[in-house]
Order: sequence, then C-alpha cells, then structure tokens
Amino acid sequence: MDQKNVAVLIDFENVGDSSLDNLFDTISDIGRTIIKRAYADWSQVKQTSVVHLQKLGIEAIQNFHASNSAKNSSDIRLAIDAIELVYRSDVDAFVIVSADSDFVPLVNQLRASGKTVVGAGRQDVVSPSLVRSCDRYIFIKDKSKSRINKDMNELNKKTEELVLRALRASGDEDGRVVGSKLHQNMLQIDPSFDFRAMGYRTFAGFLNSQKNVKITKKSRGPGDVLVEEI
Repeated sequence: MDQKNVAVLIDFENVGDSSLDNLFDTISDIGRTIIKRAYADWSQVKQTSVVHLQKLGIEAIQNFHASNSAKNSSDIRLAIDAIELVYRSDVDAFVIVSADSDFVPLVNQLRASGKTVVGAGRQDVVSPSLVRSCDRYIFIKDKSKSRINKDMNELNKKTEELVLRALRASGDEDGRVVGSKLHQNMLQIDPSFDFRAMGYRTFAGFLNSQKNVKITKKSRGPGDVLVEEI
C-alpha cells in the first residue's frame, strides 16, 4: 500500500518547541514524513531550543528579522516554501504547525492544488477559521496541566453534540449510519476531532463511551458497526 509523502512546516515563533515531542507520533498515520522544517529568526531563539529541534531531525530555516515590521517574514517564507513544494516535490500532504489564522489562504491554496492539509497548534490560541479550513486539525499539548479537568468536561460536551450532529446529517431513513461514514462526517464538521487524543484506541471504542447512541455490528461485510441515536 502506497504511503503519502508528508512535509511538516513549523511556524516556530507561534508554537515553540515544548509541544513538538509527540507531534510526529500523532501524525504517523498520515504517511511518511520526508521534510521537516521550522521557521524563525534563530538568532533570537535559545540554543537549547535549536538543539532540541536537531534531536527531532527538524531543519531550522533562518529568517532574520530586520525590524519589528518584519515579524511575519517567517510566515511568508514558510508559505513560499509550501507552494514551491507543491510544484517541485512529491509531497502529497502538508502538516502546517501553527495556530495563526494568517495561514488560512495558504491552506486553501494547498487543498485547491489537491493536497491534504493537516494543521497543528495549541487549542487555547488557535483561530477557529484555521481549524475549519484544514482537512484535519491536531491540538498539540503544552506541558501545562492546570486546566485539564475543565477542558475535558468542555470537550466531552462538545463531542457529544458533534456525534449527534453528524449522525442526524448522515443517517439513512431509519436514522442509522455506518461507523466509518459517521467518523468521516464528524471530521468534515469539525476537523479537530480526534478520538485518540481523548484516550481511545479505536473509533468503535469511542462510540461505546457515548450515552446518546446505540451501536450494533453489521451482519455482513467487514467489521464496521451501525450507529443510531437513542
């Protein structure tokens, strides 16, 4: 089975390095990462961060900031490189690591060129418009755990609503839908949905935790399930 070639382009000045340790494990299901680049004025970054990136196999792309007005110059360089890769490489999918809404036009252009685009950034600062513009959006975690309980309660409520929205939109005349199709529709409504980030190994395991739906195995065909609202 052919794997997608993936380019990971990191807006380092937006996300830093403390959230990158688990990023490549999280995106391993997308395909084979052939390009890893992080953009910043590295003369203004601590050497420990540069060493950390080197350990992760990430290429540091230097972009000097001549003045305060040049604060977005790294973003521009990232965007130029992305468009160049569309036409000069075998990249099938892009992972844009940033929470900055300025990247929405780039994401739209990459998708219009037939590329899969996955975004990644911190949930507390990401622009909703950037999340919705991507095929999928991954919330990368910083090392602060002070809001975990509050965030999980809010996430559970949001997820319950998402399941019902997708189920009602995609169900057949009996109100049932195949699990794989439900998952696809949930991602189309909210590209940031990720059952693994919620602690579930499979989508079926996630569905079993939902109190508002009933799950039954199909009598024929592959091991998918049928889902309906209770």
